[in-house]
Parts: sequence; structure tokens; C-alpha cells
Amino acid sequence: MSHHQELKILVVEDDQAMRDFLFEILEAQGYAVTTAANGREALQTLEKSTPHLIITDLRMPELDGISLLGRIKSQPDTTPFIILITAFGNVQEAIQLIDQGAYDYIIKPFKTDQLLISVKKVVRELAMRRRIRYLEEMTIKRYQLQKLVSKNPGMIKILKFAEKITDSGGNIIIHGETGTGKEVLAKAIHFGSHRKDQPFVPVNCAALPETLLESELFGHVRGAFTDAKNDKTGLFIEADGGTILLDEITEMSSNLQAKLLRSLQDKTIRPLGSNKEIPFDVRVIATTNRNLQEEIAEGSFREDLFFRINVFRIEIPPLRERREDIPFLILEFLQAQSKEGQILEISSEVLGLFMNYPWPGNIRELENVIERSGFLAEDGIVRMKDLPDEITLEARNPFFTLDSSMTLEELESRYIAHIYDKCGRNKKRTAEILGIDRKTVQRRLKATPDE
Repeated sequence: MSHHQELKILVVEDDQAMRDFLFEILEAQGYAVTTAANGREALQTLEKSTPHLIITDLRMPELDGISLLGRIKSQPDTTPFIILITAFGNVQEAIQLIDQGAYDYIIKPFKTDQLLISVKKVVRELAMRRRIRYLEEMTIKRYQLQKLVSKNPGMIKILKFAEKITDSGGNIIIHGETGTGKEVLAKAIHFGSHRKDQPFVPVNCAALPETLLESELFGHVRGAFTDAKNDKTGLFIEADGGTILLDEITEMSSNLQAKLLRSLQDKTIRPLGSNKEIPFDVRVIATTNRNLQEEIAEGSFREDLFFRINVFRIEIPPLRERREDIPFLILEFLQAQSKEGQILEISSEVLGLFMNYPWPGNIRELENVIERSGFLAEDGIVRMKDLPDEITLEARNPFFTLDSSMTLEELESRYIAHIYDKCGRNKKRTAEILGIDRKTVQRRLKATPDE
């Protein structure tokens, strides 16, 4: 019954017998109940304390339920739930009041259960709101820029820059390899800005086909295409006042890039199949793991769209270039993985390996490895035997053995092939890691015996 104790109810009813009846039913359920004989008395009570729920008759002398609802709703600081009690003839009026903010209505004469079910719905709704509020607070705390710490000089500079631009409102491009924490930084910028109480809407541009992505971003009207059974609000409108994260923006088709550019210039969205422009106010943060200059040169990314979103540019270094942060990240992931009462640790041999491993999947790969190894660790200590094969193989077998008969060119080609494999056979990424152009990678891979 403990959750009942939290619910404070004010019963407003001019009929003494009915007032006493409601008081007894609700108090028997363990709720904290106060009563008022009319609307004026209710307002005096509300000045002293705010209940979670008001159960009020619709028709009363002096100040009726309608006026009471109006007064309560005009004071946004106090927003209790309101259940109306009404006679059968006034149901239409009660329904109109629900539009104005009442929670529910009950028709006289009613069964006790009807009232209690309605009250229990309020209890559940309150519990859910508390949970949502708690999760929102936790999200804001988790994604604070101050929580993102680094010992790497380049990364420290990036975090300081990110802090400076949180409230500027300018659009941002965050560039970095897969798994470097682009979305985490985007969230930290959003939750550090004046937009923090408005939505943060992430969209993975690589995960959706073109037509679906278009209707997700811009929305559509009923009948716009075969499966459009209802109107759909686009994510730009859902993010209104907040931030939209366009993850892997380079995966967007040129047709969609053109539509996005128009929308960002006009600050309006036109849903598919509609001729109505809807205004919006959204900050765009775009992320990419590709070299945008190259994409523009190749004609696969629009230069005018690049200029529109590239007000601020942030380049996140890969984990192998900020190895001094590996111990902190390990500690953070170990703590997250630790079971109650048992703190997870890693052996010094594993730490040594983690410090030297190239982490092609970056922070995300490190987190996944610790999560997987943590489950397998028998005595709460992650040892070599708990690690996935690709990491221990890297430690045991260097990618090649130095052979005095090998030319420098052969050696380079082998190394390029090795990095190519580590990158999930992505030529563009291989070229970026090695600091050479893609054509060289292609030529050298053809020259490698394995290819």
C-alpha cells in the first residue's frame, strides 16, 4: 500500500452525504484525502497545498467544477489530475472539459469500482511520469560535457570547443571513424545547450532506404504513396525546438540532400504529398565517417549542403591516437559491467594488450570486448582466455614475420592488406588510416598475393 500513501486527493462535493461517502471509500484504500464543500473552499485548500488528484462534482453552487478547472489550469505550477463527477445529462459537457485538461469523468450513479479504477489509472500515470522524469535527469547527467574526460591534448581541445559552441545554435559536422563516440558528443552538446529540455532526435541515414528515410524526416500525408494509410509527422517537426542528429549523412541520396538543403534554407518542411509548408526550429548535428572533401570532389555529396551544415566542424580522433584515454574508458566500462557487490577487474596482461591493440572499431569495440569478456570472467577478473580470438591473435601473431627476402614494396603491400582486413575491407577507411589515397590502396591490393 506504500504507493497509495504518496497520493494526495482533494474531494470537492457540495452534497454532504456524497462527500463523506467518497472520503470513506478513498481513505479505506490508503489514500490521503481532504474534502471541500464547494469550489471556493477548494481554492483556499489549494493555496496551502497541492494534491495529486482532485475529484470534483461538475454542478455546484458558488464555484462549479467548470470554473474550478479553469482556475487550476490557469496556474501552470499546480497541475493536479482532475476527475469530474457528472449526471448523465451533462456527459457532453464533461467530454468538452477533458479537451480542456480534465483527466477523466464518472457518471452518477456510479459503482465504487468505477471510481477506484479511475484513481488507480492516476496512480499508474504518476508513477510513469516520475520514471520518465528520473530517466530524463539521468540522461542529462550522463551526457554532460563535463563528464566526457580525456587526457589526450587533441581531445581536450575538442571538448573545450564543444563547450563553447553548445549555445551558438549553428549547425555542426562531427567527423570520425565508426565507434569514436560521435553520437555521445552530439548528445552532450544538445544537453549542454538551452535546447536541453526539447527533443534530441537521432536518425540513422544509413539504416533506411531512400523513400522511407524521406517520409521519416519530412513526414507524409495520407495517400502520398501506396502504404500511406494515415498522416505522419516528420522527425524534423518532432524535433522542433531541439536537435536532430543526422547520423552518417553521406549515405543520403542526392535527391534527398537537395530536399534537405531547401528545408534548412527555408526553415520549413513540406511533408510528402502535401503542398503545405510547416515551419520548424531545429539545430542540425550531422556525423560522418567519410572524408567529406573527397565525397564532394567525387560528386556524391552536395557542396552547398556541406556549407549549410558545416558552421562548426569537429574531428574526433580514433582511439589508437588517444591511447592515454584507454585506461579511463576501461575503468568506466568495467564499472558498468560490474555486478552488484562484485567489481570487475582486468589482468595486467590484458591491460597491456588493450593498450597496444589498434582498436579498428574504436571505443565501441572496446566497450563490446569488455561487455563480452565480463560475462566470461570466472572470478571477476578478465584474463586473456576471456578475450575474443581476433584480439588475442593480434597479440600472438604479428601481421607478418620480417623476411629478409621481402622488398620494401612487398612489405608495404602486406601492411596495406592487413589494415584493409582490419577495417572490414573498406578501401576509403584504409586510405584514411594510412594517409594515402584510395587509388594507391586499390593498386597495392591487386599486387598482394592474397588478393
